[in-house]
Amino acid sequence: MYDGLRPSQDPSDEQLACVRRYEQLSRDGRTGFFDVSEFELIIDHYLANSEARKAQGALELARLQHPGSVEIAFCEALVHMAMGRLNRALEILDALEKVEPYNVDIQTHKASIYSQQRNYRRAVEHYRRALALAEEGLDEIFLDLAFEHESLEEYEEAIDCLKRAAEENPENEAVLHELAYCYDLAGADEASVAHFQAFVSEQPYSAVGWFCLGNVLSKLQRYEESNEALDLALAIDERFTSAYFSRARNMLLNGQYEAAIALYEETLAFDGPQAITFSFIGECYEKMERYEQALISYDQSIHLDPSWVDAWIGRGVVKDILNRLPEAVRDLENATRIAPDNPDCWYYFANALARSERYDEAFAAYDRLHSIEPGNLDGWNDHADLLLKLKGPEAALAKYREGELVHKIEPRYKYRLASYLLQSGREQQGLVELEEALHADHAAHTAFTEHYAAALNMPQVIHLLELYRK
Repeated sequence: MYDGLRPSQDPSDEQLACVRRYEQLSRDGRTGFFDVSEFELIIDHYLANSEARKAQGALELARLQHPGSVEIAFCEALVHMAMGRLNRALEILDALEKVEPYNVDIQTHKASIYSQQRNYRRAVEHYRRALALAEEGLDEIFLDLAFEHESLEEYEEAIDCLKRAAEENPENEAVLHELAYCYDLAGADEASVAHFQAFVSEQPYSAVGWFCLGNVLSKLQRYEESNEALDLALAIDERFTSAYFSRARNMLLNGQYEAAIALYEETLAFDGPQAITFSFIGECYEKMERYEQALISYDQSIHLDPSWVDAWIGRGVVKDILNRLPEAVRDLENATRIAPDNPDCWYYFANALARSERYDEAFAAYDRLHSIEPGNLDGWNDHADLLLKLKGPEAALAKYREGELVHKIEPRYKYRLASYLLQSGREQQGLVELEEALHADHAAHTAFTEHYAAALNMPQVIHLLELYRK
């Protein structure tokens, strides 16, 4: 029955021979005969190569030669899907389901259509029907079902599906990567550690399993354990670039910049020059304050891929540090063009504009940042501080309060809000915010006193600092 549901990634000699004969006949203006299986191979080839129009041409001939074929009708549904005619494809699949109610492929493709239509509940329904019918390929169906649950933000259900997929096929690397990602979305880092520890105890030669474990341990700042896991991933697969990058990232986070650079450079031997690699190397040099070498690395990254936005950001930030402000602004503005929804672009662009005294443009860039990533507290802090400098504490306070819905319970936010309130003469409100911040995180109060040193001359502030010192 029709297996050609997922376009072929590794065309067989038979498939290529069919395609060549079909195309030669077409060039000669002749119509040869092809049996149903040959048409399936031809149509599958064109769909796999994103040539839907050619697939449609082959389909038209197939329908003439095999007008009653269920298999060709199924190919017709696939062609309609490829051309975005989802409702028509669904009609055909509905009709086929009446003829073959136990066909797994019909269910998975109906699910795919509903997913594209963002009707995720219906997609879940049909993937579950497919699971009830399928005897093989269960791991891929569970994976597709997990994607639908993710779209519904049902992360526990997605995790359950991915666990089942991994049980069916522990070597399915896509499943393991997605499971790690889903644990991250769910904020279930400890559960992720427990799962991958159990997984690698059963599958000790799974490089991806060790890699996923290493990454979540790094997120929890358990760097020594993370490094051990990543080293095991590299011992299993010495060309595992992502594991090299994660291992190097651990070193970078721990200030071991030279060692991180050495690891990044090691990947060049088997992966060749990559934009991402030179961008990471540039970041290491930037952290070491070796700015000219950082610029060289960022330039190499951009040369390899002019759209690699992290290199443009890095280059702009370094030029800002070096006080080459016009160049910094140009690089960061280019970054915003390449990735207009990247909050880092807008944050550093706004800062460079502010340092260049292009204030109106800076304010606009900060507003753009807030719309993209309202959770970026540094953006609110810098925006409000620029208003404090130019227009005074009332303007700074008004802008800062726009971020209150997102940051209200954060001690860092409360400390800064207390500063603006006290500077604008709202002493009682300021002291309330300060007390709440001190109660939540006394150690962070130095940011408050650095921002508003005059507060140390206020007896009430001194009293609160002493009261919550213990």
